[in-house]
Parts: sequence; structure tokens; C-alpha cells
Amino acid sequence: MSVLGDRSRVWLALALLGALAGSPAPAAAHGHRDVTLYELTEQAAFTPDGHRVATSALQGKARPGTPLCPQVLMDAVFPLLPFHIKETKRCVVNAVGQSDISLTTFGGTISGDFYLVVNTAETNLTDAAELVVMSGTFAGTIQVTDPDGLIITILGGTFTPTAVIGAPSPAALGIVPASFTGKFRLPFTVRHWAVYRKDNGRPTPVRPDERALGDPTVRVEVTFD
Repeated sequence: MSVLGDRSRVWLALALLGALAGSPAPAAAHGHRDVTLYELTEQAAFTPDGHRVATSALQGKARPGTPLCPQVLMDAVFPLLPFHIKETKRCVVNAVGQSDISLTTFGGTISGDFYLVVNTAETNLTDAAELVVMSGTFAGTIQVTDPDGLIITILGGTFTPTAVIGAPSPAALGIVPASFTGKFRLPFTVRHWAVYRKDNGRPTPVRPDERALGDPTVRVEVTFD
């Protein structure tokens, strides 16, 4: 995934070791909704054995200091890269995931790949972030927990980073797998308004920035353990 040449990778790895030697390990961040993702596209199908399977593309943002927005990237990695990275308040996360839900038990699994992406002068500072600086996989179990099927709970999952730009491995930077829980909130219509259902059962409007080309999207809320 690295866009650097061999010499640049060696130089960056050595520089990172020196920078990290004098820096404290990144602290884990906790709190409600560490990551919010939105389902931009989905391809779904029903199987003969009674399952709904789907593949989705998602995009969203992660809070700084969380496992999907490690502070070490901003402090020790980005300053050493040979190109300018546009600063943002939150990290942009893209993901491609698969889901499999039983139509009998309404439980199932999710899995897929995630990509932490940034904007650079070498790509395009105007459009959506696209240069991958960290990537990995995720997997978990899910269960429909709303009587109308509007909330799907992520009972437990794990994000596993597998690569960081310019680094020999994520573990070399103290970036390790992280467990999480969360919820999918499906949009529905109340009196011609698109809304999500809150945990207390009340509706909350779908905001303009929670749409994809004008259509309301599924919202995915992730909290790290």
C-alpha cells in the first residue's frame, strides 16, 4: 500500500524509531460514538437457505486518539512523509464490508476491510480523501434488536490494522487490534420526513450530511471498548 520507494521506506522506518523513542505511547480513547460511518452503496440478495447477504461501501469519520485515528500517525508519521497532508479535525475512514443475517434468528456476522485516507497535494486537495495511510480488516457479530428491524446491534467486533504507510508494521507504532461494539440505524419515513430511531424509540431527523446523492443512508455508530 505504500507509495514510497525503497530508500524512502528505510529512511522513514529509521526516523520513526527515533521519533517514537522519545514519545509516549498513544493513549486509548473511550467514549460514545468513536466512529460514525454512512452506507453509501449496498448490493443485497436473499439466499435459498434463508439469509440476507450484502456488500456495502461506507465512509465516515473517527475521533482523534481512537484506534481508527491514532495520534501517533499525526505526531510521528505524517511529519516525516515526503508530501503535504491536509489537516482535518477527524480522520476519514472508508470501508467495504459484507453482512450475513439469518431471516430466522435475525442474527449474523459482518466482516470487511477498512482504509484510513487523507488528502494530499499529490492526489487532490479538493475532492474526498483518497490516499491510504492505514488499512486493515474488521469482523463481528450482529443482531436485530428493534421490533421493526430499524436498529441492528453490533454485539462485538474487532478492528485489526494490517499496514501503515512508511512503517514496517502497525505494531511498530503501537497500533494494535481493538474491540468494539456499535449499532446500525436504518432510516425510515415519518410524515414524509426521513428519520432514524433513537435508543429511546423516538425519531431523529436524517441530516443533509447523512445522505448520499440525496438519499438517506444507514448510519453506523462504533464505540471502542
